[in-house]
Amino acid sequence: MFSLLRVVQLAANLATDVRGEVEGTLRAAADAIAAERALVAPTLPGVWNGGDLIWRLSFASESAYHTARASDAWRRRVDPLFADRARIAHFEHVAFARGAHGGASPASGVYRVALFCANQRPTPARLRQFAAETAAMPRHVRAIRAFQLSAAVEASGVRPWTHVWEQEYDDLAGLTGPYMLHPCHWSQVDRWFDPEDPDWLVDTTLCHTFSATRAPVLT
Repeated sequence: MFSLLRVVQLAANLATDVRGEVEGTLRAAADAIAAERALVAPTLPGVWNGGDLIWRLSFASESAYHTARASDAWRRRVDPLFADRARIAHFEHVAFARGAHGGASPASGVYRVALFCANQRPTPARLRQFAAETAAMPRHVRAIRAFQLSAAVEASGVRPWTHVWEQEYDDLAGLTGPYMLHPCHWSQVDRWFDPEDPDWLVDTTLCHTFSATRAPVLT
């Protein structure tokens, strides 16, 4: 499985009907390029550098993704939209193969994704340890219904993102409560994000965003 994620920041003061047109274009584009699974959803209050819309597509393989990017449908529907600064002011872009994963997605709930840029002494050993500790969090945080931690193959935006950390929850309370407040989060994994800690690895600029879902995203 190979995925594309774009976190979309709409232009300021965009009219409601135009915003709806952007969402509609993204939904139609996902259908036109034959993505196996698609999420097009507005973000919920509380995101951090999280944009206004999440557009996530899944493909059977990386080659299927590149075929979609080269298609007429992409050139006609997707490229003009993302180049139109009157509608889209900015977007974060990552493409990635399926990484460490587990769990079972709820039928509906909340999808959360965080984009990280591991650029502080990113030795192979440190990167492996960071990935192992992050991917182990669902063993402790039972509110995480499904998860995936992936390395970015393509990345652009405010940082050259290196990691895509995704989870699904039954509701937003699972993210804001058990996940954020669990000791394995703030006493262990957070050290990789703390400039005052000797283990600091991840740039302090993050993308933390989430949306409601009406269908499974990860599994």
